[in-house]
Amino acid sequence: MNARNPYAAIKAAFDADVDRLGGVVVAASKSRVGQALISRYSSIADQNVTTHVPADVLLDLTMEIVRRGGTPETLQVLADLAGFKLVPRESAEAAGDNLIRHLADTSRAQAALSTTIADALSDGRIDPAEKAAIDAAAAAEEKELAELRNDLKRGTVTPIRGAA
Repeated sequence: MNARNPYAAIKAAFDADVDRLGGVVVAASKSRVGQALISRYSSIADQNVTTHVPADVLLDLTMEIVRRGGTPETLQVLADLAGFKLVPRESAEAAGDNLIRHLADTSRAQAALSTTIADALSDGRIDPAEKAAIDAAAAAEEKELAELRNDLKRGTVTPIRGAA
């Protein structure tokens, strides 16, 4: 993306989206504007430098790209310029659900470890069976934390806003 000229980046992304749809003829057939305007929206020529795609036209073409199973590049560029990462809803919801699952699993494992230690200390001494139970509970907590860390490393758990 052209960070020095965000408008040129938007025009380039729009041009890529038009190409993805099959060109200006197809893009014009999916929106309220004609082929000439579609071309001007992606043109960086001096006479078109201030001509930008209107939101309704962008929405029409974006929805057509998504309907075809594609990813709208213009929308990605706009999100990036605003400091956001465009993530498909299913992926974002799955990542959020995944993080909530990790929160529940690690909390449950921590509570089990704390309860096991408290039970072992209740009589003032820790016997071999209680040591084994503490060790097993600690291992279960370590396993849950390791799963969380692995998902974070793989990127399957990421914050939606500001994610790189």
